[in-house]
Amino acid sequence: MSDQISKSMTTVAWVLISIIGLVVAGGVAYGLITVLATPGIPVWIKLLILAGILGFALLMIVVVRDRLKEHKTDKYKDIEV
Repeated sequence: MSDQISKSMTTVAWVLISIIGLVVAGGVAYGLITVLATPGIPVWIKLLILAGILGFALLMIVVVRDRLKEHKTDKYKDIEV
């Protein structure tokens, strides 16, 4: 019985975390659009912001790609604890 309760609680937790993640992502997107649309901010600052976001996105892509590549050859992936 506790296994079913644990599964249910995990599902609810992931749903709540996903909702919060979407809200935060929406807030960040709104803030970014607001900053980029503000005429008083110099263009070079806007370009620096975009370069930082692009650099972060590229790093995340590299991390996910490396993890997926490593997972194919992981000799411990079939071991259960």
